[in-house]
Amino acid sequence: MSLWKNVRFIERDFWFQKMLNDTDSLRPWQIDSLLGETNAQWDDLTFKFFADGSVTIIDNDTDSRVSPRELKGAALDFYIRKRIEFIKASLEEKILLYA
Repeated sequence: MSLWKNVRFIERDFWFQKMLNDTDSLRPWQIDSLLGETNAQWDDLTFKFFADGSVTIIDNDTDSRVSPRELKGAALDFYIRKRIEFIKASLEEKILLYA
């Protein structure tokens, strides 16, 4: 099994970047303050995508494996976007190979 992509997803960083990109009125320190006030438990996951289409997801806080079915919110969105990216890359590779 060869590794296609190894990506770390930190939910707090995801929301920070989203808020930074979606608004002109908030400064980075204000966004950081808002996120700090939520007292949320942020996901910290490592996704290992393999060339055969399989995936391994590790929760970096507990060092345990997570099933794609257990994902929710921003982590699920991230996973879906990466899967679509993998499928597109795989299709493009096959098109070039067999064209």
